[in-house]
Amino acid sequence: MSTRPVVLHLCGSAASDYYEGVSVVYATGCLQEIAEHGTYTNVACIVHLDGSWSFPSNMSEEARSSAEHMSIDQAVLKIKELNPSAVVPHMFCLPGMTAFRGLCDVMNIPLVGNPAAAMALSTNKWQTRAVVASHGVKVPEAEIVSKGEVPKMQPPFLIKPCNEDNSQGISLVRELSALQSALDNAFQFDHEALVERYVPLGRELRVAVWEKDDKTLELLPCIEYFLSEEDPIRTAAHKLVTDHSGKPVGFAPVCRKCPADIDQTLLEKLRDLATRSHKALGCRDYSIYDVRVDPQGEPYFIEASLYCSFAPKSVVVLMAAQAGQDQRSVFEMLVNRAINRKKAAGTRTVGMKG
Repeated sequence: MSTRPVVLHLCGSAASDYYEGVSVVYATGCLQEIAEHGTYTNVACIVHLDGSWSFPSNMSEEARSSAEHMSIDQAVLKIKELNPSAVVPHMFCLPGMTAFRGLCDVMNIPLVGNPAAAMALSTNKWQTRAVVASHGVKVPEAEIVSKGEVPKMQPPFLIKPCNEDNSQGISLVRELSALQSALDNAFQFDHEALVERYVPLGRELRVAVWEKDDKTLELLPCIEYFLSEEDPIRTAAHKLVTDHSGKPVGFAPVCRKCPADIDQTLLEKLRDLATRSHKALGCRDYSIYDVRVDPQGEPYFIEASLYCSFAPKSVVVLMAAQAGQDQRSVFEMLVNRAINRKKAAGTRTVGMKG
């Protein structure tokens, strides 16, 4: 019988086929990469849109379609039997980033990455920017509108759903004639929309920090996405390829560079932005930020992206590679850290708290 720690990979979506597709794409990449490492016994666990759960032997389409579906009660019992040492969350929908991470906490399973409370805060773009701004982080001018309301500011601005990720529902409004279409697009995904001043295209960066063992924060090499005045913002189409039904099936081709060419002045501004944001949002292990740099070289916080599935194309993995750490070392460092958190807390068994 194997004595390797069991690591549960929580996948799927309780909200939409789209987010189930996103989850499967990233989780499959991660599990394929770590399959030969032999460090852990990795178990896939999928939450389905109908509320059922399954535990396929691998992430192939055949294994996923043939896996037995069970109720949440049965799934909880199975997880208790598996007694995982840690869980890696690969869920990108709102319930997946909040409620299901919370369930792991209730079951005493240490979670790799950010806790449910930080994820819940980050999913609301209006609240997130307010929190980081209160800690001295520069954000674009913005307002929030509900259905039936119109923005007070004049274009150009972005309109995006307040509680939606992966750039779904985002539009750039340059003229008022395009306003209603942009609002309709955003309100397909949420009842509130964030209206955010458009920062003229200088540079589009992803910036991340991770926690070192001594709790200090290290800025990872940044990624730059190359955009143009004709195509100046990143949308969902820039990230994932979808099938005829709109379900993600793979990664979209992208024009980017890591590490980005950044001078010392901008580097220190980015370090300050990411460090302040990480602490303000209550992040753990790592955090990632979309940053827009204006033509004068001033960086603006745009959004927090507090999830990573550790697939080879995941942002933290790509950045860490430029700092000399491969996917395996990143994954195992953070999994072992989660396991050690549980040991330090003195909780030894998986099961409901109380």
